[in-house]
Amino acid sequence: MTQPSKPGEPSRSVERSSTIIETEEEIREAILSRLKGQQQAVPVDRPVAPPAPIAQPPGQATQNIPTAHPPAVPAANAVSPYRPTSRPPLAILTVFDDGKSEGELIRIRAPKFTIGRTEGDLRIPIDGRISSHHVEITLQVLGGVHRWVVTDLQSTHGMFVRVSRTVLNDRAEFLVGNGRYRFETPHALADQTTSEMSDDGGFGQTRAWADGPSPFRVPTLTELLGNGIGSRTLLVKAEYWIGTDPSCPICRADDPFCEPRHVRLFRGQNGGWHAEHNKTLNGLWIRMPQIVVDPTVRFQIGEQRFQIKVV
Repeated sequence: MTQPSKPGEPSRSVERSSTIIETEEEIREAILSRLKGQQQAVPVDRPVAPPAPIAQPPGQATQNIPTAHPPAVPAANAVSPYRPTSRPPLAILTVFDDGKSEGELIRIRAPKFTIGRTEGDLRIPIDGRISSHHVEITLQVLGGVHRWVVTDLQSTHGMFVRVSRTVLNDRAEFLVGNGRYRFETPHALADQTTSEMSDDGGFGQTRAWADGPSPFRVPTLTELLGNGIGSRTLLVKAEYWIGTDPSCPICRADDPFCEPRHVRLFRGQNGGWHAEHNKTLNGLWIRMPQIVVDPTVRFQIGEQRFQIKVV
């Protein structure tokens, strides 16, 4: 330890620590230097041929075309930015602002995170279609691998996940625009199936419940209106569209969130039914009891939409 100088003695140099804290600017320079080092110049013996000249219309001055630059080749010793290898990854939850694709970001660092109307880590008391405890986001370990899972806590109105395409199982529910539908596949009578039906059998349009008995039952699509039942469509053809276009058999003419041809329902070669959306803004949302986040999932509870992403 350095002793302080006595009065009258020459001052001694201050002993400094051999550890020097790297400044923010030095860290930034190191990162930029590494990025530059990951690019290699094209060897001299492999020149890049200039592009062929472009013919100009008569009377027009020739334009200078810039010479193409060779593509950057990553260095063989490139390294990745540091990230944890022992602890599990974090999950980032986005609570979307109404009508937007951005919103509040919540970093989930605990192994369990609950969303509900009146209880939980995130509460949305103004949405009456959200249950008190609606969904739970948990960190699980399966086969030594960590994963984040979103689970519906047996809520009244369910959890809907955005998908591009899905198989429609019996009593599957899905959202299209501002509409909610339920698909049902009752067993045919007398060993007959829907594939044996004629497309011109008079069942191609939406029918009321009391239109008379049918010799056999067919898959149906029912619109759900709150706690009630809306129109019911008998699915006897191989394909149906849901949209605002009047040509769609299942028409949502006054739905501002639905596109002209929004979702296609079709029967596959094995007789099963599928749904897929037509690259639409508001998408297709299928009710699911649970979903594994891999790596990004969008889901909706009540009228609130979320995104969860593993980082």
